[in-house]
Amino acid sequence: MTYRLDLSVINEYPNDTPPRSRMGLTLHNLTDRSLEALSIAVLFDRFINPNTLSQGSIEQIGSYCVITPAHQTLDANQSLYIEFDAHTPPLRFLCAGFKDALLYANGEQYSVMLTPINLAHAHTTRSSIPDVHPAEHAIIPVPKSVRHQPGYFTLSPTTPLIAVDPQALPAAQWLSNEWVRIYPQADIALDPRHQDAVTGDHAIILRPLPDSALRDITHRDEAYQLTVTDQGVVIQACAERGFIHGCASLLQLCQEQDTQLRIPAIKISDAPRFAYRGMMLDCARHFHSVDTVKRLINQLAYFKFNTFHWHLTDDEGWRLEIKALPELTRYGSQRGPNTRLAPQFSHIAERHEGYYRQEDVRDVIKYAAARGITVIPEIDIPGHCRAAIKALPDWLHDADDRSTYRSVQHYTDNVLSPALDGTYRFLDTVLSEVAELFPASWVHIGADEVPDGVWTDSPIYRDRRMNGETTASLQGQILTYAEQKLRALGKRMVGWEEVQHGDKVSKNTVIYSWQSEDAALHCAQHGFDVILTPGQATYLDMVQDYGATEPGLDWAGVTPLEKVYQYEPLASLASDDPAREHMLGVQCALWSELITNQDRLDYMIFPRLTAIAEAAWSHSERRDWLDYLARLKAQLPRLDKLGIQYRSPWASNK
Repeated sequence: MTYRLDLSVINEYPNDTPPRSRMGLTLHNLTDRSLEALSIAVLFDRFINPNTLSQGSIEQIGSYCVITPAHQTLDANQSLYIEFDAHTPPLRFLCAGFKDALLYANGEQYSVMLTPINLAHAHTTRSSIPDVHPAEHAIIPVPKSVRHQPGYFTLSPTTPLIAVDPQALPAAQWLSNEWVRIYPQADIALDPRHQDAVTGDHAIILRPLPDSALRDITHRDEAYQLTVTDQGVVIQACAERGFIHGCASLLQLCQEQDTQLRIPAIKISDAPRFAYRGMMLDCARHFHSVDTVKRLINQLAYFKFNTFHWHLTDDEGWRLEIKALPELTRYGSQRGPNTRLAPQFSHIAERHEGYYRQEDVRDVIKYAAARGITVIPEIDIPGHCRAAIKALPDWLHDADDRSTYRSVQHYTDNVLSPALDGTYRFLDTVLSEVAELFPASWVHIGADEVPDGVWTDSPIYRDRRMNGETTASLQGQILTYAEQKLRALGKRMVGWEEVQHGDKVSKNTVIYSWQSEDAALHCAQHGFDVILTPGQATYLDMVQDYGATEPGLDWAGVTPLEKVYQYEPLASLASDDPAREHMLGVQCALWSELITNQDRLDYMIFPRLTAIAEAAWSHSERRDWLDYLARLKAQLPRLDKLGIQYRSPWASNK
């Protein structure tokens, strides 16, 4: 060990505007040589007020901070101490400290050992989950109607897998593939085939659901019936997704006994509560491989999600190949040393890069479709566009704009200009390729977190007499253009709740409410369709418990499993309120600022994903916390078989 960096919270001022903490940084030179021309680079996701440093200066781009001490020499075996104010609510988790650090001195760079942040007050009391016995019938989300029956159906290598309805073939193929993957020792390699008529017993049969069974059922394309007896299995549905959901329930019911697989006898009649049940994965902040994306999509199919929302662009990375604009991935898909984008979130000295070729995207879309899942792309505009602006400065950078602003993530140059012709050429080009690449009828255009102060001091606006416009109305100008472009391309625009700021987009726009349910309620009451994704219950990047060592963010609070499970969409709204007609569904999200590898991704998603699945699929009268826990406990061995590194729900009890 040669250099060490400590960070401590000295005082907290939660009632200030904005809330702040006084912090102290100590650099220890543990070598026998002096450091000259010294500066310290750290990754810290709080804004450091440059006017508050006790000595020296700071430059900050996002989470990348370079601190230059006033005294440029640090002698051997001596320490350097600097205090500063950070804009932050009180810090309670160790992951809130520096993520990485690098020392520049003597014309070279040196790695630095980081010690855990010394918190003024840390969470110490963890939540507790009741212990339960695992359920025998452990389907998540809980079906609408279940009748248990005596007996089991035992699979054999010769069990026929027959799709009477050709729409059932993708589901049958998925079912067969999953049995081989999860239970290789059982020697079950069922060969799905289409057959108009079925004779004989001891088969798994997928056949159409009669019209008489669909009376009074909403979302018919996803309804299914599953019947298991000791003589065989019958899955009935009227569309591909219904067959997929029936197969998902069958896979969850499957039990191992020695080397055999058996299914308990049961009768299920099921249909979803909401038409839209989604999950968003942020692949812009940290790039996740095609294999990782497919792995998650396969898990979503197990729990009857039908939408994968793919966040592909942001300030920290542009991850989608646009053939007409290769600069977007040439420059916008990498950050770190010798790139146009500064390091962020994880590593200073290493380059982080990656993007999806269009053939990768087609592969993912095909993979998802075979599991009943629609892939919705997100191209974030007009904020969160720093990667695009740095990649296409000739089109997107307004060199004469002297406006001063700072985004929530501490950028001062991340918003598209509504006054540049290049902005609209960019939108035309990108949205045209996106619309052609993605068959989904929706395209998400972000529209969130445009900071105050943007665009207010640009000569272009004065020339075009725009000075009377507000930030919201100028944002609306870009979004209206995007909406009209997408409509011409046969797509419906959707966006985060800020998309309706400025009152310029049409009621055809779908609103994703994320800051709270208040925006969803307001928008639904004014005629917008809404997707509920409140951070306080559905954001899987939030910390899962009150222990200081828990990873994650906490701006929306701590979200233990019970809090997530108890989420009831728009519980305050009367059941007969007309606004409910605009509630299309529920979505959870995983933002990836701190998600750098597969194990961390699993840990943050599971088991909370299963709780969201039940909120989105199961009717409220069927949901019960203790019953869910019993089913979840029975599911954990299956998650082990799937290789999912979940957070054990009962770990805090020990």
